[in-house]
Amino acid sequence: MFYSDDQCWLIMQQRDSAFDGLFFIGVMTTKIYCRPSCSARPLRRNVRFYSDVQSARNAGLRACKRCHPDGISPEILTINTICRFLDIQESPPSLRELASRFGYSPFHLTRMFKSHLGVSPRQYSDAIRKKRLATRLNQHHTVTHAALDAGYTTTNSLYYTNPLGISPRHYRNGGSGLQIWYATTTTALGLLVVAQTTKGICFVAFADEDAHATNIIHSEFPAATISCDQTVVKSALECVNNLLTNQPNHTDIPIDIRATAFQQRVWDALRTIPRGTTFSYAAIAQQIGQPTASRAVAQACASNPLAVIVPCHRVVTQSGVRGNYRWGSQRKATLLDQESNIVES
Repeated sequence: MFYSDDQCWLIMQQRDSAFDGLFFIGVMTTKIYCRPSCSARPLRRNVRFYSDVQSARNAGLRACKRCHPDGISPEILTINTICRFLDIQESPPSLRELASRFGYSPFHLTRMFKSHLGVSPRQYSDAIRKKRLATRLNQHHTVTHAALDAGYTTTNSLYYTNPLGISPRHYRNGGSGLQIWYATTTTALGLLVVAQTTKGICFVAFADEDAHATNIIHSEFPAATISCDQTVVKSALECVNNLLTNQPNHTDIPIDIRATAFQQRVWDALRTIPRGTTFSYAAIAQQIGQPTASRAVAQACASNPLAVIVPCHRVVTQSGVRGNYRWGSQRKATLLDQESNIVES
């Protein structure tokens, strides 16, 4: 299990539903297992923690009748049904049409989607079309055929919505026309990897060695033309490295990334967190106007392509546990300690 027993206990004390499904609580006196968000309050000495349901069952425990750790709420079942329906639609229906089909008001349907998924039905449909478009282009379809197959009515809309975060001329042959340059430099946190397009920085990561850095870049951009060029990326690399060494924040760094509407809102919020400060996932969800979307905020943090520039390492759990980090929990701890020490001095 990723979390220690002490961390699980702190999370349990907060009843944070964002951790439901990540581990389970076993109450040895009553022989039941619960979700982390369960309202039951057993004593610490009577509690054990399990990474999955089967482990709890193997210990002779049964499911709690209060929080139903094995069950799925009716709302989630409904949302799953609607999502499966949207997955197979060539063109996304209007919100009114979708709500009427499933017996909800447009307001209620939107509220359910945002509560559980962090996005509206329209944003979900747009994400499906983006995925189809990327798939068609990776199959070497022309821009016109790929756009129409993905559900776009015209190719002109690609120029205005820019659904994959790159210009339409780069769509041909699975995006192979997109040129990306990257470079690395050694830091106290390992190799800093910075990649850029002609528009701006598109990826920042940490790697353990040169081969690992190369694998990361090619995995992130499998269809692009990628070159390792220290000269081209010199300025961007220095800029990001300055952030690591606690130089003043640079909010005007040119960036070129792909994001859903929800991810963009989360990442914009993260860039407002002051150095030496941490926010909880719940606080970020509150800040972007979706207080029940803590889990979706955590997912957006996990998919952040710009380490340090978008400081997702400054987001922690409601209980104060630092939690996971895409580039390693130890790096997260080091970043936070380093920033805290600079502010205090």
